[in-house]
Amino acid sequence: MGLMKGLAVATLLAVPLSNAIAQTGSSPPLAGEEIVDRASPAVVLILVGAGDGQVSAVGSGVIVRSDGVLLTANHLVKGMREAQVRLKSGDVYDRVELVATDERRDIAALRIPAVGLKVLPMSNPAEVRAGSTVFVVSAGAGLPWTATAGVLSATRMAEEVPGAGQGYRLLQFTAPIGPGSSGGVLVDSQARVLGIIVGFVAPGQNTNFAVPLESIAGLANASGGTPFASGARLRLPYAAGGTETPGRNLPVPPAASPDLPRPEQLQIRTVSVLSKTIYIRRERLQDDLQKSPLFRQLQVRFADYGETADVAITVDRPVLTFDWTYTLVYQPSGLTLASGAIEAVDEFDAGPKLAAQITEQLAAAAVLPRTALAGPRAAPGARDAEMGRGSPTDPAGVLRTLRTIFVESHTIWMKGNLLQDALHVRPELSQWGIRIVDDRNAADLYIDVTRPFLTYDWVYKMISTRTGTVVGTAKVVAIDGPAAARQLAAEIVARIRSVRPLPATKEP
Repeated sequence: MGLMKGLAVATLLAVPLSNAIAQTGSSPPLAGEEIVDRASPAVVLILVGAGDGQVSAVGSGVIVRSDGVLLTANHLVKGMREAQVRLKSGDVYDRVELVATDERRDIAALRIPAVGLKVLPMSNPAEVRAGSTVFVVSAGAGLPWTATAGVLSATRMAEEVPGAGQGYRLLQFTAPIGPGSSGGVLVDSQARVLGIIVGFVAPGQNTNFAVPLESIAGLANASGGTPFASGARLRLPYAAGGTETPGRNLPVPPAASPDLPRPEQLQIRTVSVLSKTIYIRRERLQDDLQKSPLFRQLQVRFADYGETADVAITVDRPVLTFDWTYTLVYQPSGLTLASGAIEAVDEFDAGPKLAAQITEQLAAAAVLPRTALAGPRAAPGARDAEMGRGSPTDPAGVLRTLRTIFVESHTIWMKGNLLQDALHVRPELSQWGIRIVDDRNAADLYIDVTRPFLTYDWVYKMISTRTGTVVGTAKVVAIDGPAAARQLAAEIVARIRSVRPLPATKEP
């Protein structure tokens, strides 16, 4: 009897996904509560962490094989080190493996050590058309097994959805979703799986998307797997009855302000904000930062020109996600001070959360000594001595040894490429072996050009990108940008030539 039972289990594990989620014929639509009752056991809650035992994100997943294989959104688990999977039954799995990923479709397959799990049937795509009623079951807003209803709007190619990539299909639907819904299931009126939720386009518009299950079902049959670290330490960042340890996403009492240096000792005086996503405006985040008492205590101001700021703050939101990322870079040395992410529905939700974390990171960086902010190049002159260069704070030494230049114009009267072109045709630069580059962090020298309002004065500054030291400044008078570019190029070359003779030409 035991042998027969073992063979039965082995046979079950060998059943391919296409058979395990068998097609069903047309049946009368189920009531909403029936759909939720059928779908919920196949939907899981996923907690992931970066390796410090804290929850970095909460999402959903859908069981697609009874032997423990589930599908979820790849952006939820990408780059994470710890993972935990929770079932509707109350079972918690701390041992989780990454089986396979489809970067194009933003889908990942995971495995937990379980058998006999609930699996939903797959919908017949031919039976579901635009206007059909659909349901989402997920951890929307971080609340496990939340259900919402809507209609299937259309089946689209990814090329039609801004930022979604190309070469695959998406199901557009109106059922509301929220943070935590990524990886959840989209089902039809008979609780059959249509697709896996990957995100939304416009918050508040219910323009949401799922990847059709039939296009990703093969991921579940991949062999092998890469284990995450144990997720035993991960706890939900909320809990009814206080049974969970609060996570870092919970509102917590404000910590005591750090003991900041005196204003004259602060190394960070200016910041700039760059938003790389249309879903949050730079001005919005600046307003939220200025509302922070700690930000005001730091006495930091926003730089007129982003490239001249001490710290560049960059925010982004990966397409079709509720994730908002940020980085803080100390520009004089190119040192990344901090990076992180929060979950939010829209800019009104994301702005205060981003501002709170960014302000704390700025306060922590403000107490760092100059040598720490210098990053890997903290030892003054060490790299220069190694390369035969002069002191990085000596203007003549910088000009004698520079190899790359980055140019930027901060006046509408001159495009940056005008001065680049004017410098590029100067024969002296090619003789010195100096190149014009498009990446400031890859340049030895940064040249900033401005034109004061209602004047014909064109002012340039040459700044060492490694130290922030101004190594040269001057102005020319010209009637327009092209004329100014030629004069500025001549002035810049003359300044370099004053400390750096041209190499001797070789006799033929």
